[in-house]
Order: sequence, then structure tokens, then C-alpha cells
Amino acid sequence: MDNMDTLMNTLIMLAGFYLLYSAVIMKLKGEVGSSFMSRDIDWAHVPEDNKKAYIKVMMPANIVMGLVMIATGAVFTFGDKFGLNGAGTNVLIGIALLICVAYGVIIMHFQSRYLR
Repeated sequence: MDNMDTLMNTLIMLAGFYLLYSAVIMKLKGEVGSSFMSRDIDWAHVPEDNKKAYIKVMMPANIVMGLVMIATGAVFTFGDKFGLNGAGTNVLIGIALLICVAYGVIIMHFQSRYLR
């Protein structure tokens, strides 16, 4: 494994930890962090009920996606020890890509439903 693989796997795991952190913030403070996917939302004009409904739906999604990203980064980091190579790696990358796209679709759907 070279340094670029290690860097990317670390970034994947850090993104997973950030999603878990954002889920905790949603639960404890009732706040939704602004991110690149919610940059154009005018939070001052979003009704409080809609914000709470969005948090109720997205908090579990953030937890699941965060855990998936942490697991994916860990598997890719330690894949050599498990004998993961070639086709197995490509299949996992494809599955991870599909999960990321599905998560993005879920975020956009619930943002348009509750926040706009």
C-alpha cells in the first residue's frame, strides 16, 4: 500500500467520524450543520417543525453512513491482511460508490421535502 492509498483511506474514515459527530450534534443541540450539500438553504426561514423532522430522518442516515465509511476505510486500510486484492477491491469500491450516491439522493430528497 502506498502513501496515497493510506491518505485516501484516512480521509474516508475521517468523513465517517464527521458524519457520526454531525448526528450527535443533531441529537444533542437540534442543529443541522451547514455543509456543501446544504449551502443554499436559508436556515433563518426554515420552520422549526421542518428542521426537527429533517433531523429525525437524517440522524439515523448519518449514523449508518458514518459507520459504513469508517468500516470501508478500515477494510481498505487493512485489506492486505485479509487477502483483499484486485477484483475484491473493485467490488468494494463499486459498492461504496453506490452507497455514497444513495446517501446523496436521500439527503437531497429530504432537504427538498423539509427545508425548502
